[in-house]
Amino acid sequence: MLRVPTRPFVRVDADRAVRCIHCLIVVLIAVASFAAPASAQTTVTLKAPGSQVNADLTIQGGAYDMADFSDSSVLVSKVGSDSVTRRILLKFDTQNTIPAGAAIQSAKLYLVLKNAESSERRPLTAYRVTTAFTAGEANWLYRKDGQRWNKSGGDLGESFGTTYVDNVEGSTYTFNLTSLVQRVVSGDFGSRYTRLALVDTGAEVDGTYREFYSTRSSNTAARPRLVITYGSSTSTSNSTTTSTTATLRVMQWNIHKTKGSDGRCDPNRIANGIVAQKPDVVSLNEVNFFSGECAYTFDMGERLRSLVQQKTGQTWYKQNVNGMGGSSGVGNVLLSRYRLSSASSHLLSYDRGVAHIGIVVNGRTVNLFSTHVEYEHASWRPIQIAEAVRWVTSFAEPRIVMGDFNTNPGTSDYNLMATWIRDSWVAAQGLGTAWSYNGTGATHNSSRLDYAFVSKSSPASVKSVKVPDMRVNGVHPSDHDPVVTVFNVN
Repeated sequence: MLRVPTRPFVRVDADRAVRCIHCLIVVLIAVASFAAPASAQTTVTLKAPGSQVNADLTIQGGAYDMADFSDSSVLVSKVGSDSVTRRILLKFDTQNTIPAGAAIQSAKLYLVLKNAESSERRPLTAYRVTTAFTAGEANWLYRKDGQRWNKSGGDLGESFGTTYVDNVEGSTYTFNLTSLVQRVVSGDFGSRYTRLALVDTGAEVDGTYREFYSTRSSNTAARPRLVITYGSSTSTSNSTTTSTTATLRVMQWNIHKTKGSDGRCDPNRIANGIVAQKPDVVSLNEVNFFSGECAYTFDMGERLRSLVQQKTGQTWYKQNVNGMGGSSGVGNVLLSRYRLSSASSHLLSYDRGVAHIGIVVNGRTVNLFSTHVEYEHASWRPIQIAEAVRWVTSFAEPRIVMGDFNTNPGTSDYNLMATWIRDSWVAAQGLGTAWSYNGTGATHNSSRLDYAFVSKSSPASVKSVKVPDMRVNGVHPSDHDPVVTVFNVN
């Protein structure tokens, strides 16, 4: 007779099954742990001159304080009297090569010694350079054409470690810049370019001269390089990356010194027009500073900033340029509800200028510019445009250039700009998102003179453009209509 298994027998099988399932789970976890990568890291080496290495040069005090050493095949450090002291400046493009906010595991600068004056070990300390500088224009006194350092010899911020250098030619010296690069790519300093100075911080004694190979050296293996490893050490192959898009709303307006079609100067009317369009950044042209019939005794740009701030209840920031280069005159103003990460200005020929601000949008530094090109003397326009282009392109992407260019589309002056930057109105027309109350896009009578350009390779893209009707009771606040452009910032 066949006996049916009893319940205890069944319980033993169940227990065994549970134990087997438990073993299987353990095995699967172990296999998964073994199969998943321990890290998802990326290593990049920045060494290409002009692109990855935007500047590597020496600056020297004294009789050589205006000398340009940006073409030299060597980088030199030395400490002594003012006439012989030298410092090394370097700028690496960590903005376009390293993702914003990346976790930096390691960032090390490597320099190869070419020559040394003595056997004494010298301390070279790495400092963050707090203001932008341009290769070919930077020296002991100036960081770029027409713009001095706040302190001669470079605007030095925090120090990020010291490396001791002896006299063994051909030796490679390492500077650990991990903490600096981490703060840079995290946006702590606004600009995500890594700018640094190497300064001999030892005693002023004979024999401090140290000479390193530059990116222009014929010995390519000895050129400077910044090696960066980034990425989370705990990420796995199943990790996903999400990208976000933020919008930036900018407004370009030639305000004609706040003089409306009724002949009356009215800053309050202009401020109301700005507030009605709800911009993040405003570019204003024909702004008087302590001069002209509308602003003999005050700074019109500051008056407008104060009014906009009062009407919106938000803090607004300002940067201006006076084309005359003095305390009074007429120029351009940038207003921003974003805190400024950087601000500067540049004078052009024939009493014109460019104002600049940097702001951080969606974790990315956006550089914005405001300028106003000559109207009466047509021969001056290409000169001013070329000068503006040269200066603007020294800044990082994305770049948005606004202003009254006093030229219509299709002209040779317009084409000077259109060869390297995109006309936002044209881009919006292609998207079907361009709108103008006058049906033509004209900003001054029947002409389209005011623009918001964006660089063609920019991570900021045009979303929409409009030319709004600014009339109040039939009165135009200015002889120009504004251009309001919305950009996507990825």
